[in-house]
Amino acid sequence: MKINDTLVKTQNIVHYEQTNFMGRLHGGDMLEFLVDTGMLSAMKVSKSTSVIASLDNVEFKKGVNLGDIIEIQAKVVYIGNTSMEVEMSAIRDQDTIVTASGVYVKINDNFRPQPVNEKIEIENDTEKEIVNNALKRRNERKIDRKNKENTDLTKNSRYRLEDTIYVGPSLTYDGKIISAGKLLKRMDDLGGALMLKFIGYKGYSRYSDTVVTVAVSNMNFWSPIKLGDIIKINAGIVYVGRTSADVLLNVMKIDLSSGLEEKVTEAYFSYVRVDSEGKPKEMPKYIPENEEEKKMWEISAIRRNKVSQMSSH
Repeated sequence: MKINDTLVKTQNIVHYEQTNFMGRLHGGDMLEFLVDTGMLSAMKVSKSTSVIASLDNVEFKKGVNLGDIIEIQAKVVYIGNTSMEVEMSAIRDQDTIVTASGVYVKINDNFRPQPVNEKIEIENDTEKEIVNNALKRRNERKIDRKNKENTDLTKNSRYRLEDTIYVGPSLTYDGKIISAGKLLKRMDDLGGALMLKFIGYKGYSRYSDTVVTVAVSNMNFWSPIKLGDIIKINAGIVYVGRTSADVLLNVMKIDLSSGLEEKVTEAYFSYVRVDSEGKPKEMPKYIPENEEEKKMWEISAIRRNKVSQMSSH
């Protein structure tokens, strides 16, 4: 199968309810556009239900405004045994404004991984480089997935929010499994709300500052979220730079019979503070105080440096 044979395009008009008070598209809605189109590309290849297992390297290059028409393109660039590496991009008037990469897994009706039984045919040197980059990301993700800690690493943060959700039919794709796009939107909304509180947001006014999503990284899904599950999203600030900040978000699935919680996904969301004209503005000062905050600060600083190095190549 050729890479071009896996290409899927979707068209999205930005509606009023998808924007903030500045008329800019919410980051969570863009994430929903991306991962849903990525899923369609994976399903085109696997010819079956495919769900997201990882999301990384989401970079918001430019803002999206009310009324914009956004084309999302997704293509499978590598096929493993049961998984597929998918590259996604958002395009406005021939200009690429968001890029992302993810992994999707083919599953059966019991949510068990199934062989894809396809291979990508490399046609030229450009595609060879694309595949090599996908393999590099794949190897890095294998290390990240092994480092799962079934704990809420935000619990000791002084700046923290949580949101408990019942997974009803409206949050699922097919009445069985949660929509990854809708989950990402809920995560982004919670992270954005936390950052608004941090910058002292008191409600809308003509001159209000706000925050915008600029990146998502290191997201892994360890187990499925199904219809009827109860989940808790936790958000905690882990790093604050001059105009940007990182929020660690994790999702815990709650077992009502035992009261135990299982971590099902985790990710870093990065936000930038902007003024009423959309220009970056300095964040309030933040100094990590307790041991957990200091540890998360160090981890975030290393991760930021790694992302910066990858972007420069």
